Amino acid sequence: MQKFLFSLLLLPVLSFAQKSNGFEIKARISGLKDSTKLSLKSGSDGKVLASSISINGEFLLSGKLENAELCILSFSGYTEIADLFMSNESLTITGDAGNLKGLQFTGSETEADYLEFKTVLDPYKEKLNGLAGKINQEKDPNLRASMMKEFTELKQQVINSASTFMDKKSSSSVSPFVLYAISPLMEGGAPQLEPYFSKFSGNALKGPYATALDKAINEAKLGAVGSMAIDFTQKDVNGKPVSLSSFKGKYVLLDFWASWCGPCRQENPNVVKAYNRYKAKNFTVLGISLDQEKSRWVEAIKADGLAWTQLSDLKYWNNSVAQIYKIQSIPANMLIDPTGRIVGKNLRGAELDEMLKSIFK
Repeated sequence: MQKFLFSLLLLPVLSFAQKSNGFEIKARISGLKDSTKLSLKSGSDGKVLASSISINGEFLLSGKLENAELCILSFSGYTEIADLFMSNESLTITGDAGNLKGLQFTGSETEADYLEFKTVLDPYKEKLNGLAGKINQEKDPNLRASMMKEFTELKQQVINSASTFMDKKSSSSVSPFVLYAISPLMEGGAPQLEPYFSKFSGNALKGPYATALDKAINEAKLGAVGSMAIDFTQKDVNGKPVSLSSFKGKYVLLDFWASWCGPCRQENPNVVKAYNRYKAKNFTVLGISLDQEKSRWVEAIKADGLAWTQLSDLKYWNNSVAQIYKIQSIPANMLIDPTGRIVGKNLRGAELDEMLKSIFK
């Protein structure tokens, strides 16, 4: 039985680009011991951003952030800490030293957005983490199924609540953090993030969280049907550089294989059949081999009758083209139309023939 694990909001903390003159935190905390050392640390790398000493329950922290980020405020002699989303703004802290987790933060719009997010999502986090622990330990399949159903419903409530927050705060720096934080709950992966990300504007499109989300979304499109194929150049068996773009104007089956791959060798006759049937109709195949030894690669080409252009850098799974297209297993292929758009993926046997037949009627 597979363990069911869940952890919400326990993600690496990144930072957001901001432009300002700096930040200032003024605090008045009743009961705070004199000479208590205060440290404001980066949540991402633990770097001390500012420090001070309390006098009569008051202290002042100031500095300048290159990026807005989640920060940790610690108090020497106290076990409790406070987390706050800092930007180059003025912030006021009030409260009691006996309840540092209950401190009040006012004056910063960024922190206000973060607090709103926490107020909405924290209860769900506690419920989900608690339920996940019970699911991991439950051996009764019926009870486990019931708890899984409850977990799925709660998970959707989290996504819905986060969606409402992001719609309302579409230009807030906190919104990409929210989307990044709940992304593990989205079973559709990076493509499921795009509809939310596309609504962002202003500050929500700046900084590392936005950058990380944008990168993940775009990388997920690599090799996807409907996306444009990325050009590359690699050497053929004679050491001549050949680019994908040199085949523009043709239908190209980009075929990933290797001499050592049994399933690839079994599929090769189907590719040969398709090539011979449609090569006179503006169709060709471009092979990308994940071989390491040139002699074995060339021998397999001859043995299997692969008459089309073959490329390889002989770097095994580190083949540069395979890296571009995030190839995780072979055989793998993608059919590219004359404009360079991917119109089919992992077409094998009769499926490949049917696709080509529909194109070349």
